Amino acid sequence: MELQREGQYFSEDQMRSREPLLYEQYIGQYLTEEQLLRRSLEAMQGEAGEERGPGGAEGGLAHLLLNSYQERLIQSRMQEEQDREENALEEEEGEEEAGGLGAEGYEPSPQEKSLLRDEFITLMYQRFLDGHDKDFNYSEVDGNPDFDNLDIVNRDAEEKYFDEDEDEEEEEEEMTVVMMS
Repeated sequence: MELQREGQYFSEDQMRSREPLLYEQYIGQYLTEEQLLRRSLEAMQGEAGEERGPGGAEGGLAHLLLNSYQERLIQSRMQEEQDREENALEEEEGEEEAGGLGAEGYEPSPQEKSLLRDEFITLMYQRFLDGHDKDFNYSEVDGNPDFDNLDIVNRDAEEKYFDEDEDEEEEEEEMTVVMMS
């Protein structure tokens, strides 16, 4: 998959921005303070050093402001999704408490964290493949012949040809039986 190899589409930051609640349930709630601080610093520095405006530091400040705004959007989106999920669970289960994957105060082992991260990534891939990624324009891919698997296209064409040929033979047999009767 080209998006996995060459792009940032399946980077942790991008997946977090698309599905903040899912990210929080699988990964975010188990991040240490140090990891959260590192993520914040990377977001602030990120491309700021690479993309400078005409005055030098302005690109860095603009990038910092944009990242801050995007983080607020992610947090807002996560809160909305969490509220919706909690309301849905309350309606379905009455008094049961809604929450993430882990119990309150539970700290998974590094192996468990790795498994949760892998599961999150797998879920994100599957959502994408199932066509449930609302931020992706699937029509650009579906309508692009460059992405077609030529083996499958050729096999489909052969099957269609032979199916049509079989249909014609069946019609001829039916006509022969009718004429003989």
